[in-house]
Amino acid sequence: MPKVSNEKKNLHRLAGEFLVASRLTQRGYMITLQWGNTISYDILAFDKKGNVAFLEVKSAAAHARRWVLQKKYANPKSDSIPLKKRFICCVDLAVRQEEPHVYVFPASVVAKGLDYYFNGRFPNSDSYHLSLDFRPQGRTKIPGVQTVGERIDADFYLEKYDAFGIDPILH
Repeated sequence: MPKVSNEKKNLHRLAGEFLVASRLTQRGYMITLQWGNTISYDILAFDKKGNVAFLEVKSAAAHARRWVLQKKYANPKSDSIPLKKRFICCVDLAVRQEEPHVYVFPASVVAKGLDYYFNGRFPNSDSYHLSLDFRPQGRTKIPGVQTVGERIDADFYLEKYDAFGIDPILH
């Protein structure tokens, strides 16, 4: 498989971030895009009551329903921001003939999916993949074993922006 250039990866990253930002604003959410590494989140969504959600956006264009994540997502308790306020928006740019899909996963659900796939035995790597259509390592050929997506009920989180606990300004 040919290696994807850094320029192309950057374009996919930006496409995902802008897509999530656009979908949020279309639904009446106030947002701010975070450029650089100031707080290590891509988008903040907030409301007039002071509620905030911290969003990390991950995009995939080469493989449908499969994203590369830093290993910190396997242990989300290590962040100073409360777990219930952290979300990973996984953008599937690999879908063809339709609009990209956005899965709005709470950070705890992503950690559960990674733990399930790796059976709690994480590789010595700086990044892991969240692959919704994969079965857990060592159990790929066992009939009836759930995929990661089935285990975490991934389809429930498709376009699930209300999970943020943020009140849109437009209803």
